[in-house]
Amino acid sequence: MPTAPFNIEQFHNCLLVTLRGKWDMATNIQYLAQLSESLKRRRGRPFHLLVDMRTWQIPKSDSFNQMKAPIKLDRRNQLSEVWLENEDTDADHIANKFFSEQRFSLTRTKDEQVFLTHSKTLVDEVVMSYIRSWIENDTFR
Repeated sequence: MPTAPFNIEQFHNCLLVTLRGKWDMATNIQYLAQLSESLKRRRGRPFHLLVDMRTWQIPKSDSFNQMKAPIKLDRRNQLSEVWLENEDTDADHIANKFFSEQRFSLTRTKDEQVFLTHSKTLVDEVVMSYIRSWIENDTFR
């Protein structure tokens, strides 16, 4: 059975999300279900969401981009979200659609060092050490 092209892990006050490969609607639904469960496990504790979406490919289709119902994830205790993208990442429609109503800001970058520098402003050194390792030694690619 093939491995899902995403991974969500919790480390202290962070959810670390890795998105890879070419997705279809089934993959998207699996990811959103797992993300929703991960958010519920936070049980009201504040958190930062850090996303490594280098090499993530969203299908170019109207049906994929037009969800039947709006997606509502419980982000009440989310403090920030940071995306690490690459040149091929095409996620502007996601940023525009889902982040206009949030009380936290979305930070996007294509530079690994900028991602790490920004993350360092959000977390303590123990968490930062883990984030560095997660980004630099990513075996999920």
